[in-house]
Order: sequence, then C-alpha cells, then structure tokens
Amino acid sequence: MRLFGQRPNFSGKNDYSGKAGQSIVALLGVVIGFMLSSLASVVRAYTTGRRFENAVREELGVAKEQIHRKMRWVLRDEKEVAPDQRRDPSHQVAWQGRLLYLGEPENFEVRLPFWEQNVRTIVELTPAKAFAALFREVVLVNKFVSKFSEMKLSFTSGLGDPKWMGVACLEDLISIHDHLIPGHALAHTLSSKAAE
Repeated sequence: MRLFGQRPNFSGKNDYSGKAGQSIVALLGVVIGFMLSSLASVVRAYTTGRRFENAVREELGVAKEQIHRKMRWVLRDEKEVAPDQRRDPSHQVAWQGRLLYLGEPENFEVRLPFWEQNVRTIVELTPAKAFAALFREVVLVNKFVSKFSEMKLSFTSGLGDPKWMGVACLEDLISIHDHLIPGHALAHTLSSKAAE
C-alpha cells in the first residue's frame, strides 16, 4: 500500500530499520546520560560524606585531647602541691596512693559544634559503620562531661558520702576515658603504679 508522497519500496526490506536504529541510539543516549548523572551524584554524596566524617573525626580528636588533659589534671597528686588555704580539705580524697582534689570547684564542657549543627546531614551522608563509630564516641564524650559534673556535685550536694561518691565518679570517668581513648588508657597505668 502506498501513501501519498511515499516512494515505493522494491528492495524487500522494510523502511523501519533506520528509524529503529535511531530510536535505539537515542534511548541509549538517554540511559547513559541518566546513569552518568546518577554516578556523579553518588560520587558527590560519597565525597561529601567523607568530608563530613573527617570533620567530625577532627572535632572528636580535639574533644579527646581536652578530656585526656582534664584527666591528667584531676589525677595529679596533691601531695606534691604546696598547701593552699583556698583548698577545702573535705574535697580531697586519698585514692590508690594519691591525694586527689576531686571537689575542686570547676566546670568542664566539651563543645561539638560541627556535630550539633550538622547531625542530620552527617546521618544522611556518612556510611552506617562510620556513623556508628562516630556516634559511639560522641555519646562517650557527653557521658564524660555529665559524669564530671556529677563528681563535682557530689562534694556540694550534701547528699550521701561525698568522698565515696567522688571516687565512684572518678572510676567511671577513668572507664569512659579508656573506652574513648584506648591508646592512652589510664586504668592499667594507675593500677600498676598503685601496686609499686
């Protein structure tokens, strides 16, 4: 059957092979374009996720250093410090051969502003395993700050035996510190020094 303006086809081949080939090429172009766009998005998300993970790790590194320095300060032996009238002797505790000033009036805060401001994005972009490790460390940092505050309050709250509660908090702080910073574990070092 011949339509108006169409030439007759005497070759025996249908005229659709050229159009089908063009359609397949166009379809492949669309699919490849979509795949490249998706691949670029995945690479961008992975790169951004790694940047966020590295930023949080850096922030946690600073927090760990603050916590480690604070523990070295708390564990200093007061026997080696000159007596001071401002120090309340009821806030001093003998522990593992050391005289510690656990009730020293002070506050201790660790800020994690990048984590706090970007937690939703961090959750979305960081791989699950990496996020779990970061979250565990953030929880330990917050536990340390909370337990430090409890230790200080044990000497001013007027509830219970302040020295016993202070030592209990100190032992919890050492445990939290050692889980957070296993490379600078204190428990083993302190117990071996006490045995000497």
